[in-house]
Amino acid sequence: MTLSPLGGGQGEGPVVDDTQRRAKLQDLYDLAQGSEEFEGGVTWEPETEALVVGNWAFFAIDEIGDLALSFHLDSHPVAVARLTRFLVQHDVPFVLHEAFTVDDDDRIVFESDTASDVEDGKK
Repeated sequence: MTLSPLGGGQGEGPVVDDTQRRAKLQDLYDLAQGSEEFEGGVTWEPETEALVVGNWAFFAIDEIGDLALSFHLDSHPVAVARLTRFLVQHDVPFVLHEAFTVDDDDRIVFESDTASDVEDGKK
């Protein structure tokens, strides 16, 4: 498996180029094929450079080269546990990113974005 982190996970390390970013995601996509842990299937979203798991999680490469995993706020805990256990069992290094929801315009909205709306009195 070639999913070893390019960055150190501590905010240091090289910035990954597009080729490295795509290669890491392709490796995970290949590993995910046929796996029940990727409930709902896994699709490649080239325009966003992300792998989408069903409608409840996605993977992207962060700015320092780590594989970042985000879950929908309403994801089922068993599905989350199965997916993260699969990653650990296959020695796939990853970092958990913040939870997200999807707005009425089908845009991903992270928890930190909604928290700022609440603080600004928008919600």
